[in-house]
Amino acid sequence: MGERYLWADRLCIIQDDADDKKSQIEAMGDIYSSAQLVLVAAYGDSMEYGIPGISAPRKAAQHSEDVLGLRITNVIRDAEDDPLNMWDTRAWTYQEAVLSNRRLSFTDTRAFFECERLICHEDQFNLEEIRNELFSARLSIPEDGSRFQSFTRHLKHYTSRNITYRSDAHKALYGISMSLYKGTDAFLNGLPVVDFDRALLWYPDIGENVIERHEAQGEILPTWSWSSVMGLSDPVHYRAADFYGALAPWYHINHRVESSGSIAALNVDPDSELDDDWQVYMAIAIKEECVRNVSLAFSLATDTFPTVRDLFTTHWKDYHSFRSEALPLTIMTSELPRGISTDAAEKGLIVTEAQTAFLRVTPRPSSSLDIINSEGDIIGGFCGDAAKLREQAISPGFNSHAEFGFISLSLSGAKSYSEDISPKTYIDVDGNSLNKAPIVNVLMIANSGGFSHRRELGWIYLIDWAKLRREWRTIVLE
Repeated sequence: MGERYLWADRLCIIQDDADDKKSQIEAMGDIYSSAQLVLVAAYGDSMEYGIPGISAPRKAAQHSEDVLGLRITNVIRDAEDDPLNMWDTRAWTYQEAVLSNRRLSFTDTRAFFECERLICHEDQFNLEEIRNELFSARLSIPEDGSRFQSFTRHLKHYTSRNITYRSDAHKALYGISMSLYKGTDAFLNGLPVVDFDRALLWYPDIGENVIERHEAQGEILPTWSWSSVMGLSDPVHYRAADFYGALAPWYHINHRVESSGSIAALNVDPDSELDDDWQVYMAIAIKEECVRNVSLAFSLATDTFPTVRDLFTTHWKDYHSFRSEALPLTIMTSELPRGISTDAAEKGLIVTEAQTAFLRVTPRPSSSLDIINSEGDIIGGFCGDAAKLREQAISPGFNSHAEFGFISLSLSGAKSYSEDISPKTYIDVDGNSLNKAPIVNVLMIANSGGFSHRRELGWIYLIDWAKLRREWRTIVLE
């Protein structure tokens, strides 16, 4: 092929040198994106297996015969659910597919070439010109709209794959992560810092496992990070809803301590784009006392939505200025729970000052659960099936009156196709209603020894959240 160099991870990374391995993993994005061609051994269960058709003959071969003026050719088909077809299922190989510009893959039946425009098969008369996953495997596509949407799309694909060591959860996605978000401090335990408020809104699709903090080989996978469920065969999803802004600031407990004895909040992207009318939704959230120590003088009984938007804009010209001025930029170390100090804190801890409420849950007939208030009214639900929590809720020993802690995260908007949401939205003086009912993204938490850990992601209608008995608390998530 005329190429001078061949790079193979098993040979070119010094496997027993931690520093070399770290630097090479951090260079994965450049390695794969700069390669002239990536050779993919797409079949086999180990590096000793070899390459079908090169190391050993393949099981199937294509033959052609001319019969009565016609060319008769057998069609080569891949076996379904072949346990040795592992390349498409491994977490470590996902970034090869995403970051490489050209790939030459070898399976047990054929070799084929891929680039961004087409696919060429070794076997004749193969009608597959574009692989189904090729389009979604690109680093970014027009449908993404933003780099965060690209990140969530890849996270869904990535977390559906298998990983041998859960401690590698962040490393095997490093090339893609760094290609989307530049900078050594761009991520905090797998979540992009500048989009941290949105990045917290992940949930396991099925939720069959109890979410637990995991530590191994120097890597910490806290419960608030998607990495805590990586390797559990439960793909991570993000809620498909408009996003209007954060309701609580987040602080990294290992962040630099200011001379005043405070910890600075995590930064947000100055160019953050929010959905239409976010000013109106956030203004209503402020009116409902969902943002601490901030007020706006308006009433929907006398003002229209455009008036509310203009009033909001006179205070904050954009979302970045709103978040910087309305949400506290620092938290005093004296406000942290007793026994937690910044110089001795464990890694992977984040802190917030958020509204909390205690609520009940009830299982739905088929899957997932509803969130109910003290009167038994349904005011929200959970994202995904929340199968483990539902299993507990339908068990004979479950106390149906038990209350669980929820903290508010951010504000979104969503339409409901199963019920009339008119009682759940807001109407201005002219009788106009919001296009989408505002919802509060909430996190169900459990507490242990002064720390909290994530259980499930849910949502509650803002109009119902505002009626609850809420209190502001300092929460440390591990």
